[in-house]
Amino acid sequence: MRHVRVSSTQELRQVLAEFDGKALFRGQTAHYPKDGHASIATSFDRKGCIPSEMPKWCRYAGNVLDVYLGEAGKSADFTQALLQHYGWRSFYVDCSATAAVAAWFASHKYAEKNAIELCEDYEERPVMLIKRMAQYGYEEGEGHLYVFDKAVTRQSVGLIDLAALRIDDACPRMAAQDAWLLGPLSNQVVPTACFAAHITGSRAVFRDYAAEEGIVDTDRLFPSSKEDPLLRVLLGLPWKKVREPQEGIGIPIFRRALDVQEYHDSFVKIAARRTAFYQGAGVTDYGSIDGGKYGGIAVRVPEIALFGVAREAPLRFPKVAALLAKHRAVAFEIDELIQHANLGGTQLYQKGIVVTAHEPDLVDLCELAVEHPGLDLTRAGMILGWYHRIGSDGLWTREAHPEQCNCGNDDTHLRRISALHIIERYLAAPETFG
Repeated sequence: MRHVRVSSTQELRQVLAEFDGKALFRGQTAHYPKDGHASIATSFDRKGCIPSEMPKWCRYAGNVLDVYLGEAGKSADFTQALLQHYGWRSFYVDCSATAAVAAWFASHKYAEKNAIELCEDYEERPVMLIKRMAQYGYEEGEGHLYVFDKAVTRQSVGLIDLAALRIDDACPRMAAQDAWLLGPLSNQVVPTACFAAHITGSRAVFRDYAAEEGIVDTDRLFPSSKEDPLLRVLLGLPWKKVREPQEGIGIPIFRRALDVQEYHDSFVKIAARRTAFYQGAGVTDYGSIDGGKYGGIAVRVPEIALFGVAREAPLRFPKVAALLAKHRAVAFEIDELIQHANLGGTQLYQKGIVVTAHEPDLVDLCELAVEHPGLDLTRAGMILGWYHRIGSDGLWTREAHPEQCNCGNDDTHLRRISALHIIERYLAAPETFG
C-alpha cells in the first residue's frame, strides 16, 4: 500500500488520477492503526449488536425496499445497505466510487445529540419527542482518504454496487453518496491487500477538493425526506412512549420506532392525524375486534413474534390449538405498532395476528390491524388471511376458501406463519423470552 501526503487539491488530483476507474474510496478524520496497517472494521464489530433492535431494523428495511424496489429489494445485501446508511449497523464497510465523497468525510467530523421537542398531536394534546440529531462539521486537523483496489477487494472479501438502489425522480442516501459496500466481514478488519493507497493531508485540502466537485454541505450527501423516499418512510413510523409524564409536567415522552439519524429540522407544532403516538394500548382496552365472529381473547406476546423470522418447520401449533379449543378466536398482539411502507400516510398499523377456528379443524390466520390517530387507539380489525385444515396428527395444511385473501403476496402470509411459530414457542416456554 502506498502512503502519500498531499498539500494541495492539485496534488490530490494528481494522485487520484492514477486510480481512475480502478478503485473505491473511503474517508475518515481519524486513522486507527493495528500492526502497522490501517484497521477498518464494520459497524457491527465496532459497536456490537443489540438483539432487541436488529430484527426491528431488518423488518422495516426489508419492507421499505420491497415497496420501492419490488423483487430487487429482497436482496439481503440491500437490506444491509439501508441499515448501514440510515443509522443502524451492518456487516459491511461503506465506501464510494466518487473520491470527492470520501474527501468530504475525510474533512468533516460526525457528532450527534438527543434533542427534545415539545409539540402536539392532531387534537392539540402536548407530547415531548426525543430525536437523534446528527451532523458533520469541519474541524482543523489531519484527514485520511483510503483507496481500495476494486479488483482485489472484489476477489478477497466481496463488493456490492448499490446503483440498483436508485429510484426514479428521487435521491436516496446511497445514490447521493455513490455508495458501495465492502464485505461481508465478521470479526475481522479490511484485509491489507485491499488497500491501494492511504492519502493523508490537511483536512482543508480534502474539504476544498470536495467543494470543487460540488460537495459543500451535508444536504448534498444526506438528502432531506422531501428528496429521499426511504428516509421519508423511516421518519413516518409510529412514535412509542418511553417515559410516563413527569411530576409537575404531565406530558408523555416518545421516541421514534426506529432511532433514525436526522440531519434536518423536522419540527412541526401540530402533528398530522396520521402521526401515531403509541402509549401501550391493546385491543382489550379498545373493546372488540371488527369482523370477529366468535368473541375470543387477546394475548400479549413479545415484539420478536412479529419482527423475528422463524426457521421453516412443520405447521404444528399445539399450544395455539389448545387456546382455540377453549376460546375459538385468539388475537396475539405485541406492545408496538408496525407501519407497513405501502400504508404510509394512513392511520392503519399492524399490531399482531388473529387465529380463528371456524370449525374444530378449520382455522384462518389473519393480521390484527388497528387504527391509531394521534395518541389514541380507536379501532381494531382483521386483514384477511389464509385458511388451514388441521389434520388428526396436528399438522396444518393450507386449504382454499371463498373468504381467503387473494392478494398474491405469499411473503405477507408466510410472515404470519413465522410469527405463529415464534408465538407457539413463547406459549410453551415464556421464561426463555427475555
